[in-house]
Amino acid sequence: MVRRSIMRLPDVKIKFIPFILILLAISCNIDHGLTPIHSKMGGKIFFQGTAPGRTDEIRVAVVKEFPPRAINELLFSDQIPFQEDTVEWEIYLPPDEYAAVIVVWKEKYHSWNLSDVIGLYGGQFVGDLLIPTFETVTIPDENAVVDTIHIVANLNRVNRDAGIEGSISFLGDWPSNTGTVAIGAFIDIPEKGNIIDYYFKNVALDFNLPVFVSRYDYRLRVQSAVDTLKYVAVLWIDDQFDLGTIEEIGFYRDPQNPDNPGSVPVARDSTSGGIDITVDFSR
Repeated sequence: MVRRSIMRLPDVKIKFIPFILILLAISCNIDHGLTPIHSKMGGKIFFQGTAPGRTDEIRVAVVKEFPPRAINELLFSDQIPFQEDTVEWEIYLPPDEYAAVIVVWKEKYHSWNLSDVIGLYGGQFVGDLLIPTFETVTIPDENAVVDTIHIVANLNRVNRDAGIEGSISFLGDWPSNTGTVAIGAFIDIPEKGNIIDYYFKNVALDFNLPVFVSRYDYRLRVQSAVDTLKYVAVLWIDDQFDLGTIEEIGFYRDPQNPDNPGSVPVARDSTSGGIDITVDFSR
């Protein structure tokens, strides 16, 4: 039997952060000449919901620390078939303790986006909302096979059939250490500075916004099933692409009460417009 080596993304400077994984340019099956790994992790994935027509592929990703601090910390399985309700998966890994095992969805013609998590080992779903509970998985020795890591994956989390759009105005001087900015839509207001909150309360995150501009017109695909978005915000991360530096730099305000966040109703096959946000770097 051929043992597959672990796929690690190259440790190079790129304009993405751990939320935005680079497109897998090489196959997970390539033999990199490393010592064969005999220990492995695996289990079953139980799919719920309907796969969007834009689905390109689905993989399991394993990390030693969650959220990951660097792109090359994510270890990927081979592609997971999603046409059946239940499928098996596996990945060869060295003995160690792993903090999170997630199922990640990828859209056609787009890069990997770590906000598109559709399953988490230990997590629970309430409707389409994923409640994060992390269960550590330990591979004790070089011959161990841990094959009971079963995960429920809900495809409805990425079945985005509605949209919001607006403009983002950037006032003042951009910080020189800017790495990337994102627009995010949330089902609830995340706790400031709580990375896990930003990660699991969002229904969509787009980290492909341009930097060092004065204005940007955005459009974000969201799920109509949420009915109402409670929060739409712009997030900033430094040029080391360290998730620990994530900051909110602006949010959509209630037109009737600008001191408070504005909610946004969404409906299937329609786009809610005028969701404008001002970012003032002078503050």
